[in-house]
Amino acid sequence: MDIEKTMQFLLEQQARFDARQAEFVEHQAQFEKRMADIQNILQDVATSQINTNAILAEAVEQHVALERSHASLRRDTELSLKALSDAQNVTELRLNSLIAVVERHISNQP
Repeated sequence: MDIEKTMQFLLEQQARFDARQAEFVEHQAQFEKRMADIQNILQDVATSQINTNAILAEAVEQHVALERSHASLRRDTELSLKALSDAQNVTELRLNSLIAVVERHISNQP
């Protein structure tokens, strides 16, 4: 057995191992950077989702308030139209009474 060849072989194996180890360390660093980037993106997405949920909740509240306002306006409009219709009926009755009085007065004229 040749000790020099064995030593040379062991040194070459160690050099190849060191090179693969350095490559592994580089890949691990790249992987960790990508994972950190992904975590940052996920954090941004989570924050955006929280903001979107808050905006949506506010929009829902405003929509409900608007619907209530429309319902109230509809009721008020219906009441106003009813009051106006009633007043118009009274006016029509009075006008008919006035017309009748005027017609009687004209018909009694010589």
